[in-house]
Amino acid sequence: MINYYFDETDELKPYTHELEANDDTLPPDNALRISPVFKEGYCPCEQGGKWILIEDNREKNAYNIETKETVKIDYLGEIKQGFTLLEPFEFCKWDGGKWVKDKVAENNATIEHNQFKKNSLINEANEKIAIIQDVIDLDMQESNEEEQLKKWKKYRILLTRVDSSDVNAAFPEKPE
Repeated sequence: MINYYFDETDELKPYTHELEANDDTLPPDNALRISPVFKEGYCPCEQGGKWILIEDNREKNAYNIETKETVKIDYLGEIKQGFTLLEPFEFCKWDGGKWVKDKVAENNATIEHNQFKKNSLINEANEKIAIIQDVIDLDMQESNEEEQLKKWKKYRILLTRVDSSDVNAAFPEKPE
């Protein structure tokens, strides 16, 4: 004969372990002599003198459907309201049943990236132009600095004309 123990300090009274029992004794208050059924994704819990299966997602990650924040599940039962086991992906939003692509967020990120890229390229062009201009102003040319200056100035002008708010913005090639 075997006693199947449960945790009576937990309101769901989940199964904890089993031990051999004496045939001539009754089970303790925190045990049943009925063997629990085990099923993947569930935990047997005592209820009314028998075992019932309760959803068990402990140690899995749940994701907040508003913030996408990850939390480790440490409780038995269904996933709490406002959370899902479905992992979010970049530029997604919750549609009530699953994560879907958030095209607005993706476009906003692309536009922000385009603006950053445009500013960085203009700064780089400004630095190149300033150095080449110094070389020319001080009559220290070694090769084709005047031609390079024209190419870099043309490049800078083309950069300023790039519409970085266009998600398909095309940037000109850098001069060599």
